[in-house]
Amino acid sequence: MKTYKIEFRRQADRFISSRPIKERIKLLAEIYKLPYSKHVKKMEGYKDRYRLRVGDFRVIYEKLDQVLIILVLEVGNRGDVYK
Repeated sequence: MKTYKIEFRRQADRFISSRPIKERIKLLAEIYKLPYSKHVKKMEGYKDRYRLRVGDFRVIYEKLDQVLIILVLEVGNRGDVYK
């Protein structure tokens, strides 16, 4: 099993930091399980982009296999994150 380095874009980091502590812990716990979480789906129309479902939140990320990095692009409420 490969180990990936997790990196966050500024928007994703800000969103997580603005959440109450319980939500923050839940989000980060699932993010650090990537890419092996059972709540992951590949996004249609993208080559290496995936989404992770964490309750009402969605984490949009890319898996960069050549350097073993997971780049968290966006985190947001499920109705807003895809806009």
